[in-house]
Amino acid sequence: MFKLSIARQRTGLIVATIATAVVLVVMSSCGAAPHPTTGSGNFATVVYVGDSLTAGFQNGSLLDSQQPNGYASLIGAQAGYSVTLPLIAPPGAPAVLQLVSLGPPPVIQQASGTTTGRDNPDQQPTDLAVPGHLLHDLLYTGPVAVPTTDEEIITDLVLAFPLGNTNTQAQEAIALKPTFLFVWIGNNDALVADETGMPSSMTPIADFTTDFTTLMQGVHGETGATLVVANIPDVTLVPYLTPATTVIAEAATQTGLTTAQISTILGITDGDLVNATGLAEVQTDLQNIAANKATTPLDDAGFLSAAEVVQVQSQIAAYNAVIAQQVASANGILVDLNSTFTSLKSGVTINGYTATTGFLGGIFSLDGIHPTNTGYAIIANKFIDAINSRLTNAIPDVDLSTIAAADPLFPPNIKPTGGAAKLKHIPLNVAKQTDKFIRPHAH
Repeated sequence: MFKLSIARQRTGLIVATIATAVVLVVMSSCGAAPHPTTGSGNFATVVYVGDSLTAGFQNGSLLDSQQPNGYASLIGAQAGYSVTLPLIAPPGAPAVLQLVSLGPPPVIQQASGTTTGRDNPDQQPTDLAVPGHLLHDLLYTGPVAVPTTDEEIITDLVLAFPLGNTNTQAQEAIALKPTFLFVWIGNNDALVADETGMPSSMTPIADFTTDFTTLMQGVHGETGATLVVANIPDVTLVPYLTPATTVIAEAATQTGLTTAQISTILGITDGDLVNATGLAEVQTDLQNIAANKATTPLDDAGFLSAAEVVQVQSQIAAYNAVIAQQVASANGILVDLNSTFTSLKSGVTINGYTATTGFLGGIFSLDGIHPTNTGYAIIANKFIDAINSRLTNAIPDVDLSTIAAADPLFPPNIKPTGGAAKLKHIPLNVAKQTDKFIRPHAH
């Protein structure tokens, strides 16, 4: 569970839980007017719901200096409407990861200190996304009177304003009466497989179907808003996971053993993907090899086998089939980010440099899961292009060249140039920290 030791500013105050003002119901016979599918779209009141990717989470943190780099704010700037973010004071929640030494290899550490909470506690956010939320949480998890767990605290930071509000994301979104509603949820329902090394930990398809149907029918019937909904990327592509071939090659170099011997010792092979648990187990095995002690193959929690990778991808495809069907039923706009992230495997050339999805490749930030400024700009443009294609809009794309030129994690900006390339995978200490916030409910 990630640590969010937050200095509370409610000394001596006992907040009574208030009744939620809005109940999410299916309004199939309520006669609500359908949202527009043609025309310029109504951006009078734009609301976002989702998880860390919609919140502008970056470098392991929800932090005021980073949140405006998220796709929500970028789209707002291009379309000419404002987005109110629940800005979190430094060093963020959790404390942000920082590139503190250029190396090579670079050294990444978590900032010290604890956040005091919201910079703008009296402002109603229009970006309601809560890091760590699953699809089910978006519907049914709201702030509690006395938050104690890390997930309760971050939910409280985002949603419990004005003081005492207990609405879930879905309820709060409906209460705000949006004319345009962005939805990107379900990433954590899949991402948990990366953390656990087990596809069985993913949300069952039947449960996902029930909840996504409830979400689409509820927000469509209650708000009449134009719905813009993204699907779920392939979570096995993120650099949080290290290819077994990379691990084996490095271990062979360190020990002097052959790659075949290392593969047998570790119990991993080409096509497998190693997570934080597995990297720690590899480190233990290498120490044991050096000391002529017995070694142990990685356990199931330490990696996704090639067969399990296929299982994860198959279940994501099933999730996305549900999303596509429900978005079509609600007459919404579907944004295919799964295809976008898959295409990024081949890299994208910006300012003469080809960014990649590898660790410190320019698309993913230091935590190996959340995008860099450049990555978020790519995502924003996919949303914009989908809106423009469906409606008679001419929202200009974000200028990737300008974003990349100022992005501190776009590789040419990391000095000395090329230093970051010496690090082939996510460091163990960063992987462990990332592991803590993939799904804080699970710990």
